[in-house]
Amino acid sequence: MTNITSITAATINSEEQTTSTEIHINESNVVNIRSAKKAQLKAQQELLDYMTWTMKHDMDPHRLYDDPIEMFRAEMKAS
Repeated sequence: MTNITSITAATINSEEQTTSTEIHINESNVVNIRSAKKAQLKAQQELLDYMTWTMKHDMDPHRLYDDPIEMFRAEMKAS
């Protein structure tokens, strides 16, 4: 019986090692926090700029253009 128990324990340990390796592989796909924060700040600034741009128009840009965001970005690149 001792022999069967040691085989079972060895099997369980090898399964635990496989699981911990899989978890380690998944943890290596972590996003860089600084670049994610920069992207978020850039997106927030673009949203504020877009809202300001829409308020400068006499009419709602959503009624004037099929894709007002495309027009906004084109105007921003031009300036």
